[in-house]
Amino acid sequence: MTHIPYNITEEQISCLNERQWWKFLLASLGTYFGAIFLYLLSKLIQVIFRMCCGPKPQREKSIPKVQLETSSFREEIEEWAAGLISGQTTTGRLLVMFLFICNIVAVVVYIIDTNSGLMEECVSWVDSLTLQIDFALGVIFTLGMLLRFLAAETTWNFLTELETIIDLITLPPLFLSVWYERTWIGLRFFRCLFVAGLPNVLVYLRLLTHSSSIRLAQLVANMLGGLLVGGGMFYLLENSGDPFHDHLNAREIGELRLADALYWCVITASTVGYGDYFPTTDLGKIFAIIYLSGAIASFASNLPEVVELIGNQPKYDGSFKGSGQRQYVVVCGNINYESVNSFLKDFFHPAREDVNCEIVFLNKNEPDLEFEGLLKREKTRVSYYQGTMLSPFDLQRVGAEKAAAVLVLCNKFSPDPSWEDAANIMRVISLKNYCENTRVVVQLLHYSSKSFLLNIPGWDWRRDDQAVCLNEVKFGLLAQSCLGPGLFTLASNIVTTTGIQEIKPEMPSWKKQYFRTVHKVILADTLSPTFVGSTFEEVAEICFTKLNLILIAVEARKYEGGEILICPRNKKISVNAIGLFLAESSDAAKRAWFYCRVCHENINDVTEIKKCSCKKLAKARYEYYNYGRDRNDQMNGQSDEDKFMTKLPPLPFTRHDSLQPWKEEFSDVENGLRMRRKFEVEMKNDETKSDTAKMLYDSTGCFHWCTGRTIDECTITRQEATVTMFAGHIIVAIFAEETSPLLGLRNLVMPLRASNIHYNDIRHIIIIGKLTYIKREWYLLKNLPKISVLDGDPLSRADLRAAKVNLCRTCIILSAKTPEKSEPVLADKEIIMAALNIKYMNFGADFIKMDEDGQEEPENSDINIHNVPILLDLAFANNVRYLDEQEMYMSDVELYKTLPFAGGVAMARGLLDSLMSATYFNASALRLLRQWVTGGANIDLEKSLAEGAGLRGGYTTPKLLAARDRARVEEIVLRDSQWSRYAEYGARFADLFASALRDNGTLCLGIYRMLDEDAELEETSEIPDGEFGMATRFLIGCPNNDTLLQPMDHILALVQFEDEKEKAE
Repeated sequence: MTHIPYNITEEQISCLNERQWWKFLLASLGTYFGAIFLYLLSKLIQVIFRMCCGPKPQREKSIPKVQLETSSFREEIEEWAAGLISGQTTTGRLLVMFLFICNIVAVVVYIIDTNSGLMEECVSWVDSLTLQIDFALGVIFTLGMLLRFLAAETTWNFLTELETIIDLITLPPLFLSVWYERTWIGLRFFRCLFVAGLPNVLVYLRLLTHSSSIRLAQLVANMLGGLLVGGGMFYLLENSGDPFHDHLNAREIGELRLADALYWCVITASTVGYGDYFPTTDLGKIFAIIYLSGAIASFASNLPEVVELIGNQPKYDGSFKGSGQRQYVVVCGNINYESVNSFLKDFFHPAREDVNCEIVFLNKNEPDLEFEGLLKREKTRVSYYQGTMLSPFDLQRVGAEKAAAVLVLCNKFSPDPSWEDAANIMRVISLKNYCENTRVVVQLLHYSSKSFLLNIPGWDWRRDDQAVCLNEVKFGLLAQSCLGPGLFTLASNIVTTTGIQEIKPEMPSWKKQYFRTVHKVILADTLSPTFVGSTFEEVAEICFTKLNLILIAVEARKYEGGEILICPRNKKISVNAIGLFLAESSDAAKRAWFYCRVCHENINDVTEIKKCSCKKLAKARYEYYNYGRDRNDQMNGQSDEDKFMTKLPPLPFTRHDSLQPWKEEFSDVENGLRMRRKFEVEMKNDETKSDTAKMLYDSTGCFHWCTGRTIDECTITRQEATVTMFAGHIIVAIFAEETSPLLGLRNLVMPLRASNIHYNDIRHIIIIGKLTYIKREWYLLKNLPKISVLDGDPLSRADLRAAKVNLCRTCIILSAKTPEKSEPVLADKEIIMAALNIKYMNFGADFIKMDEDGQEEPENSDINIHNVPILLDLAFANNVRYLDEQEMYMSDVELYKTLPFAGGVAMARGLLDSLMSATYFNASALRLLRQWVTGGANIDLEKSLAEGAGLRGGYTTPKLLAARDRARVEEIVLRDSQWSRYAEYGARFADLFASALRDNGTLCLGIYRMLDEDAELEETSEIPDGEFGMATRFLIGCPNNDTLLQPMDHILALVQFEDEKEKAE
């Protein structure tokens, strides 16, 4: 049945009988080709005129002012018009968008007019709404065409533009329809060609920026425009019929709709050709031949490219739109499944309370299938975008300027660590140039790379910008573990969120004790006003004994300098001071702020310590509490100068009975103070006069220093090492090739050369490895004393025997080789083999056994691994299973749950990944850890090392010597110490903690305890338990105040520095 939209009137039928379509066609083609003809004719006349008349001779006279103004005005008009149509200004973009919308409306009007099925219709302009709309649009298009003409460089360019062709073909019939009161559907479909110009409009509007997206838009627009024009032409020819057949072969009205014509174009171009629609007119058949040759070729060439571009379109393109209800963090750098999985586990760990934060990952590569699965599982709190931090556009896409922080991860297994650090530093520079105020936390591998961050103008530690140098922290922990075994176990646990562990009955005894405190972390909170004026030792004792908190350091407010003081001696607590605690939760740390001497003095249950209503009276209570104290107690916390002045006798001046001016009395007091200071300075100068010309420390006073030595001067042969009496030394065994990446051994040696260790107490270091590799690092070690180099192999038992490995304090085994991630087990093969090699070495009577003082020991049974404390730096945590003899692991194991880690033997590179999350949530955690493990490295030292000349010596001045006065890590053998009275069953750790603080300011941090079976064996043995005890130990970090001590316990503590006089006393 033929589809007829509505009944045809007699007037419309009579209009169809007198077809006048040729007038409209002539108007369209005549206007366009007439314009071209006129342009060519004008050019021809110009050429003939020049050939006939020739050029006129130029006169040397100035150009009239009117001509200059006219020329200038014309250029301004052209620039103004070009700026509008190109969308360079806001007005221009609005105009482009407006014209685009008008084109859409014109096409919609054309589609509405085709519903009638009439090719020609006699209608008055007043009675036709669509004609009125089309006429209004035609006026707008005419003005737009005039604007393009003004902006065109040449008339020919204007005439050959697609927009001009469309306008000159469609506008004349429109205006003729209004005047002639007759419409022809005709060539109005040419208006559909505006789709081909759609990509240009989108580029003007800056909606398309990438070349791939622009090319895709061009291909799709061209194909769509071709289909629309082809459908319109087929619709016109089939419904109009052949003029040379008097239109008798035209289709019936409504038989072929515009949608049917478009359908025919698509199936024909795609070579399907169902046959349900086909041309019936001669002109339609001719058009079909022409259309097929062009459309099939176009589809065959363009469609594969379109499919390829669509397939290559970034799946993770777009922009991040924050909800505004929660913060978000941008993470970039080394983004892959392993790093992201580890980061998310720690960042969103259940132990972190109320983490209302979203993670936005920015990476230039698309995620693989495994990574994509992880992103889908975490899609409610994780977003992924493809891009680079080096592009301001990509930073804008992820909203870096509004992010709470930007975290930059590094590749710990990079074959070129220097390149990896340089790439991350460039990312920081790009971020700071885009948004200076955004906080950034960046991971670096080498300590030396940190100096480049100081050159970035936007880098500011007051904004909590932090650089997590993995080698600095890792080697610092290994170095401090030589002084206090198990320190890296404690330090790693307090920055890693593990949560409260479930203690099962079948667990071994050591694991039950270890798990009770493994969840404690570093937390910061303001100290209660009730502590103001008290010394650090007094506050630390109250916090532990009453609040079960270990106060490890005090931090000043940022406006006061933000300095962190670790276990400061006799430091009085100031108002609003921040305490850094080792606590189990933020609620536990809040007790230090809620505590009140009056309200909570007699409370034994720490859960009952809550905020009281008498904070405002804290100062009065402090004065009342301190009333009646003797003068010496009130002297705590004063400077050395004030103490010295107090010990001096009163000044010998008398007060006259007669009234004297107050200025004279003030002058006498001032002169007396000046005399005292002069006397004090003279005394200090006399004490240090002999040492001022010496350079014993570096320029900051934090490290021992010596004049530079060449590596040949410090190299010893195997024979020389054999005859040298080493004892209590430290061996650093390195597996490396000549071209292996540098480890940064300076970060390992410098903490062992800290100035708060007396020169006679610092331990000799023997580095065993390839001499060609060690040479590359020597320029950073040449100014550090007591270092020897043995050119050998860490797997050679002869080299190990020559270095007296059985008498060493600690043997550190490192590998500088780039590990293979495809075979994690083989990545640590040398380290595991070296550990097992040392374990089964026997030292018989042929080898003299000596203690640390060089005294011969009586020969006993052969010495095994328990005499040689080792520290291993593993590339992959799962390889710890090859070192654990206590348990069998059938699947992946978490490193912190193993005995080698709990005993301070093995650590892994990935362990420090938690520092990124810890630093974000608590910026003080990284600063505390760095200051603690580096032996005193500060910003002054970083600036000095940034010069590239290594450590610089400094003259021994009182100011330089004062830098030695800081706490250091030390292992205390409880039964051989001054607190041996606590080396018995039933003694409380809290009693030892309080006594050590009162006696000499020692801060106890953990218990280095034997395994139960080893403790029983040791107690029944006659061999004293010294530094080289045979038992396997594990660390109980941050014990609770009700923890009980055992006779064989060693204590990990922070010990105050003692000068020679104090040490002798």
